[in-house]
Amino acid sequence: MKSFTILLLLLITFSCKDENKTTETSVETDTKTEITNTKVKSKTVTNNSSIAFLSNVKSLENDNSANPIETFQKTAKNSAKAIINLNKETIKTALEKAKSYTSAVITVENHTIVKLNLEDCKPSGAWASCMPKAEGYIKKGELVYQNDYANNIIGLPDSQKRLLYLF
Repeated sequence: MKSFTILLLLLITFSCKDENKTTETSVETDTKTEITNTKVKSKTVTNNSSIAFLSNVKSLENDNSANPIETFQKTAKNSAKAIINLNKETIKTALEKAKSYTSAVITVENHTIVKLNLEDCKPSGAWASCMPKAEGYIKKGELVYQNDYANNIIGLPDSQKRLLYLF
C-alpha cells in the first residue's frame, strides 16, 4: 500500500508542469544525439554546492539559490564530460556508457535530480532497462529527499526533458 501511495504521488508530481520554467536552447533536442563538451569554460563557480552534489548528495540542501536543481544544471552544462538526452529508446545505452564515468546524474526538467549508483539496478518494464539505485531530490516547493531506484524517482517515460550528466 505504501509503494502504491508513493507511486501515485510521483505520478501526480510529474504530471504537473511548471509554466514559469526556462528552457535551455543550447542542449540538442534530438533524443538520440549525445552532446559531449569538448571544452570546459573557465569561470569561477559561485555556488559550489551544486558540484558538491557529486560527492555528497545532501549538500544540495545547503544551496540557497531559488532552485538548486537549475543551478546544478547550469554548472554541470559547463563541467560534465557528456550530456545525454534520455528517453525509453536511449536509456539502456546511456546507462551502459555511464559505467565508464566516475559520476552520473539525471535531472528531470527543473524539479528532479538524482545521482546514480550503477552497481545496483532493478529491471523496469516501463523503461525497458535495468534502472539503477538513485539518491537525490524532487522539488515540491522545498527539496524532498529520495532514495530509491531511479525509475521510481524520475517517473515514467514521457515528454519531460530528462538529461543524464556524466562526470
